[in-house]
Amino acid sequence: MPGMDTDDEKRILDGLYALKNEFEGVYTLSTGRLLKEVDNCTHAIFVRFPSEKVLADYYNSPPLLHIASEMRPFNHGEYTVDYSTHVEDNEKSIYRIGKEFYDGVEHVVFLKVKECVSQEAVEDFLASVYQLANQMDSVVVQVTAGANNYIRNKVFSHAFVAHIRSVELLEHFYSHPVYVKFWEEKVEPITSWTISADYVPHNSSTSSL
Repeated sequence: MPGMDTDDEKRILDGLYALKNEFEGVYTLSTGRLLKEVDNCTHAIFVRFPSEKVLADYYNSPPLLHIASEMRPFNHGEYTVDYSTHVEDNEKSIYRIGKEFYDGVEHVVFLKVKECVSQEAVEDFLASVYQLANQMDSVVVQVTAGANNYIRNKVFSHAFVAHIRSVELLEHFYSHPVYVKFWEEKVEPITSWTISADYVPHNSSTSSL
């Protein structure tokens, strides 16, 4: 969404942030401007739902359709990945409650796995993603990952999202030996295209447009 002035951007981000209260099925939501524009993308949104049924309802919900209409004059395209994932069975992990989620950075990666790659290699990649939170617990709060089950055009086959504890730790995250090894050994050999983006979650006291 390039070309927005400050007021328009705040209005749109406030509207996206308000979806967490306006659509009953949202477990957690974050949105914001990318720290660095990537592949002509300027903003991102991450939303978690309890089931695929609720996700389908969300796509047709009046609150989403309303903010989508507000975005239309500015939005020149988007990439979407929906995936099923597993998190620890507690409220803090499921709803992403706590200062570390409120203040951190979302690291979002979309990937296109090569058609020739075996299912075993894909499963090994996904297992390695989940290990990042354990191996980098001083940097990473939570990681989720999965195969794309988006109901429309699937540009990417997989995605993962890692929540970094702070902006100050982001550079350390990228240069961390664990992440460098993971990228070189688990990501690059099986993918033909990747997009990595980071954003600080936008927070607002506004509940609706």
